Amino acid sequence: MKKLIGFLAVGIAFIACFYLLGSSDNKKVDKPEPLEANTKTVIDNTDASVKNETPITQKVKELKIAKTQCKQKNANFLADVSDIHQELIQALEQELNQGKTDRELLAYSNQYRTFYKNYNDLLLLAKMNIEKPKYNYTKSSEILLKWNGLSVINGFSPENIPNIVEKLKEIEGVLSGLTMTLPLAENINKSDIYALLDNDQFNTYLESAIGIEHSPVVSPSILFLLTATHLELDEFNQAISFHSFNVNDVAIAILNDMPIEYLSALIAKTEAINDMPIIGLGNSDSFNNLADLAASKHNLGLLKLLEKHGVKGTNEENIITAMDIAIMHLPLDAKAYQDLDNFPQKYLDTLTYLHNKGYPAHGKSAQHNDEIEVFFKAPNRRQFYISNVLEPKLKAQLYKVELIERIRGVKQTPADQSLLSKVIQNVNIKVQAENDKSDRCVSIKEDLLAAEGFAKYQEANEIIKEIKKMNGDIAQSLHEIDPSLVNLWHRRNLPYIASNESEFLDLISQEKYQRALEYSMTKPLTIKETDWLLQSIFNNVDSILPIWRARTSPTPPSNLFFFKRANLDHWQALMDAGFDFTIRDQLGNDIFLPAVLHSPEVVKLLLDKGYSPEFEGLGLDALDLLLEDSYKIGKLNPSFDLIIKQNKNFEPGHYARVERIKQYLPDEYKKLIAFNINLATKDGTKINRFRLNRF
Repeated sequence: MKKLIGFLAVGIAFIACFYLLGSSDNKKVDKPEPLEANTKTVIDNTDASVKNETPITQKVKELKIAKTQCKQKNANFLADVSDIHQELIQALEQELNQGKTDRELLAYSNQYRTFYKNYNDLLLLAKMNIEKPKYNYTKSSEILLKWNGLSVINGFSPENIPNIVEKLKEIEGVLSGLTMTLPLAENINKSDIYALLDNDQFNTYLESAIGIEHSPVVSPSILFLLTATHLELDEFNQAISFHSFNVNDVAIAILNDMPIEYLSALIAKTEAINDMPIIGLGNSDSFNNLADLAASKHNLGLLKLLEKHGVKGTNEENIITAMDIAIMHLPLDAKAYQDLDNFPQKYLDTLTYLHNKGYPAHGKSAQHNDEIEVFFKAPNRRQFYISNVLEPKLKAQLYKVELIERIRGVKQTPADQSLLSKVIQNVNIKVQAENDKSDRCVSIKEDLLAAEGFAKYQEANEIIKEIKKMNGDIAQSLHEIDPSLVNLWHRRNLPYIASNESEFLDLISQEKYQRALEYSMTKPLTIKETDWLLQSIFNNVDSILPIWRARTSPTPPSNLFFFKRANLDHWQALMDAGFDFTIRDQLGNDIFLPAVLHSPEVVKLLLDKGYSPEFEGLGLDALDLLLEDSYKIGKLNPSFDLIIKQNKNFEPGHYARVERIKQYLPDEYKKLIAFNINLATKDGTKINRFRLNRF
């Protein structure tokens, strides 16, 4: 399904960021002199002006080779990290299979040198590895062709499922760890729900690029439970009478707030109800059993129901308790407690129940002014301050909680001759080797920047600070030093883009284009909404472009550089549809900046339609970027001849970048001035010290 897979592509689209790199060790930064411009328009002897290779250029070549080798090593870095982790995970699995408890294994945690994942994370992965073989998993998207009832998913139908499968197969193994959560269909037929029950692989979980409602995997069992409330309770009871479920199915039902009456019937049909759920739960929200999950949801009815089935919340001193979990999942924002009339009673009821059952929580208390402040925090978990709570009854209940004040974790054991201790020692040696390798590569990168004459990122920041103190025209002053400083200054002043979801984003993701159009016509879009809309346009020009044009008080997108990654067909489709390519982003960049980094075909497409690059503004222009890119790739950017014809007035920033090519890429310099001899630099022209490191 083109729209569905296209939306997946938008979800992981790259929104470019700019970073300036720098290289001076001077702590005091004076205002640098502006770049020197070339006043000559003609040179007598081109070859004579091209310098022979010097020791410094030879050093740059050697350092670039070393940097390339580091990149090759970095390409294998994630695999190396995974191998290191896997060694310890396998040892933990072996210990768990031999009956060792969490407490016994956590006693070794201080021996492990944390390396991207802490010891608790690896222990959790070991436990999940032991649990996972109990269930049926598949990574083959072709199973969707065998399943009935998939029309309960928005956009799925018998006609387009084969196309969806083909698209998913194309990205199998490519988008590892990335999942697009699909919504359920708006109108769900009971016949489709019953069809889910007819699948032979009812409890088989598909691991792919798609997930559904809190679940990173899809199965007929999960889809059935997500749609179960479309059935009457009697119908639901009858429907599940010949089926069985597991704790993972139940966990997804709980996360999606299934009513307690339905949960009661479901749990009665669930096998191994005390097992650990492993689907839909992250590291910070991992639970030993369903009762812990119920505590996190403050679902008192479920806690009582599970207790009748012999499932009780964890109560491990210096590890975790169900009371810890319930407190951790109270709202963290103090504003959540201001509307006391609508404050959910479930928080108070759950804490009261757990307190009456004797559950303590990890934390500390201290006298603060006239009040006792209580700080809740289980080992390696989130924290919660009682001062956040404004609701008097809930606050009073929290003060009643018995505190376990020894929150440093499990008592540690020194290194010994045990298998686990030896494995940790070996892993630590490998971790140190990886860190040493990384340190060497960082040093090479810094040496290369210095050899190339680039300034450090910190120096750019200091220059901006000094210019701001002068209370003049900041952009003009920065441009005189180097136009890239203007881009950095603008980027630093970009408004914060919130990560929270919005009604408009939901409408676009669910392909409710008419409602999205009405929204766009009546409400100004945020920067995030604008970005998402613009990136979505590539996948469905006919539906998205009207929404884009209908925006009220249009907000510029945060960045246009993601256009660099669009296909030529996308550019052509937008051009044919009449898209306005005079667009600017929040940094003031025009469309030619991503265009010159894309291809000469795109640049020509824009020029032929009458669009022209902007050279009069402050900050980097298309020629600056072409020169930077030419130096970066070691040869003239193929769009150079098209852009150079558009600009007759060269600035100091242009000459500084040409001088860099002259010094380090003399053969390319010859080609460059063959296009326009007016770009030849005179002796003494300084190379640029600042650049955009990423696009």
